[in-house]
Amino acid sequence: MEKSEYYHECMTVVVPVYNRHLLVKRCLDGIYAQSYRPIQVIVVDNASTDSTVESVKEWAASHQDEGFTLNLLQENKRGASYARQKGLMHADTEKIMFFDSDDLMRPDAVSTIMKEWRKDPSIEAVAWPLVVHRKSGSRRSHSISGNLLERHMIHAIFCTLGYAVKTDVIKACGGWKGEYSCWDDLETGIRLLLRSPKVKALRVPLAEVFPQEESISGISLSAKAGKWEEALDGIDVSISESGRKDKERLHNLVSYRRAILAADYFKEGRAELAKPLYERAQKEVSKEKRPLIRFAYNWTKRGFRGAFSIVGPFL
Repeated sequence: MEKSEYYHECMTVVVPVYNRHLLVKRCLDGIYAQSYRPIQVIVVDNASTDSTVESVKEWAASHQDEGFTLNLLQENKRGASYARQKGLMHADTEKIMFFDSDDLMRPDAVSTIMKEWRKDPSIEAVAWPLVVHRKSGSRRSHSISGNLLERHMIHAIFCTLGYAVKTDVIKACGGWKGEYSCWDDLETGIRLLLRSPKVKALRVPLAEVFPQEESISGISLSAKAGKWEEALDGIDVSISESGRKDKERLHNLVSYRRAILAADYFKEGRAELAKPLYERAQKEVSKEKRPLIRFAYNWTKRGFRGAFSIVGPFL
């Protein structure tokens, strides 16, 4: 395949990995099983202390394919965002997607994505829902529809493995910022969507998500208090710098996210974290909007879900 053809036809998949010597092979098996070729995989080891690097090298040695390549890079700065950015900077194809080492790609995922780009080369990103598997059961993530920026702000629909994008587009919005160790995919997706890219939204899930307690980002909220807030602060800055006409509403949505985070802290028994964050969320919105923030906070801390469907239209 000629270099120019490879640039347009190959999909780059960036996989950050940290201490996943057992799970990473399942992830790579899922990518290798794709019905589409060519695929370039960039695995970025994030300073693993187990045998992850050896596992990846062993797997690569036994999976030789003319249309499939795997490059293993090292990123010693801890954090998935640093690792993803390292992979992004080494990508040499027109299209790129990011995948987590403990999750599974469906066999027709890349084929489905590339088919959309063949139909319309002007598309800048292709997004899809996921199937999330937890101990309590499996569920499908939120649909990719409506106002994508607002839906991502609330439901994180442009999560790490929920979209593929043209490489120059994600580079133009700044890529992955290493200073955000939590909700980095929320923050990156906001910067991407603030540019109003042309997105093709798919209805069919293309990936299976298996949340891990010891993932790079983790699950516990109060255990990483302050880190989530940093991402929300960064989102506020991006909104302020965007020049959009709907800035006030977007800032209100960030305040809503702060209130929900505060309620989650409260549910985890950390009222001392919840109180100042909730008070900040209240102060950031106009007096007319404060009852909406108060309702969302109290509704959520009592264990109910779906506050945004009630207050969202009025924020």
